[in-house]
Amino acid sequence: MPCDYKKYPANWKSEIVPTVLERAGNCCESCGLRNKSVVNAVKFFIKDDKGRYRLRSIWFSNRNDAVRECRDDIHRMKTVKVVLTISHTDHDEENHDVQLDRLKALCQICHLRYDAKEKYRRSLIKCKK
Repeated sequence: MPCDYKKYPANWKSEIVPTVLERAGNCCESCGLRNKSVVNAVKFFIKDDKGRYRLRSIWFSNRNDAVRECRDDIHRMKTVKVVLTISHTDHDEENHDVQLDRLKALCQICHLRYDAKEKYRRSLIKCKK
């Protein structure tokens, strides 16, 4: 889902994002991947704690590791460019007085995983209306 920058402060792109990226050393603050690096993504079905199978993508920095995990099904692997995004650790995008300690630089997969429970919670609220 595209970002709606109307919800963010005017200096979001010009000051806040560069400051957070610099603080993080231009790397994901969760997994350590470097911004704009290239990784190999492999999709797996993983059984969760409730016995359901979920499709998950696992990223490998080393192509040989990804090929080995594909087990001769090379079509399960794709190349992904890492893009760092800025995550609100409190999930409040509309707080224009946000403090830098409540922001994290995360790659796209870590950001999606971090926000998943909150997005699910919000979807339940919309369903009740």
